[in-house]
Amino acid sequence: MPPPKDYVKLVYPRKCEQCDYISNNPSMYHYHKKTHEAIPEGTLCSHGCGQAAKFCGTGGKYTCSSVAQHCPTYILNHSRRVKEQWERPEASKRKEETKQSLIQRLHNQETVNKMKASKRKKTNLLTPDRVKNYRHYARRIREQAQRWAKEQGYELGQQTWHVDHKLSIIDAWNYKLPMEIVNHPANLQVIEAKKNSSKGCKSSITLDELLRRIDEKV
Repeated sequence: MPPPKDYVKLVYPRKCEQCDYISNNPSMYHYHKKTHEAIPEGTLCSHGCGQAAKFCGTGGKYTCSSVAQHCPTYILNHSRRVKEQWERPEASKRKEETKQSLIQRLHNQETVNKMKASKRKKTNLLTPDRVKNYRHYARRIREQAQRWAKEQGYELGQQTWHVDHKLSIIDAWNYKLPMEIVNHPANLQVIEAKKNSSKGCKSSITLDELLRRIDEKV
């Protein structure tokens, strides 16, 4: 079946119609549109909570929060829909299948061992104790870095913007660097989620370069 005459295929990278911004994927494009377009005065949240609209989401819907799922009315309606779905007669079979699938995955030792081996290979950690210590270290680093980004006015998202450490967290941990060095503004940058995912745990600068940049900022 041929597409309608007014059909326009969206191709990425895609340029904003109102400025020179170019996005690489739909998530980045709609995130830009939310922050780029002015919201008409007096516009209320499309989910019916009665609060003033602060963001324009996909489909032209206005929300009171940057994440639609944080709207109190959205949460209430979503909970009601989920409850109704699970109260249907066919839901009991689905519950049991989900439960058995979860039990099977959690007790499949071969799968568990593969996951552990993959994590150790990725971070170059050899013992369970070192893995545990690294996780605690990385969690504290990431939490502080995200707070820094939000204080600078950035809006982070899983598919929009990430805080990236130029000297990676794993390399910083191997160097036994304190949090003040790892999360110094000279080592932090906010980049697109896609770029951060492709970068992985690699460092884009060396330790010497980081220390030199910190000295220059002092």
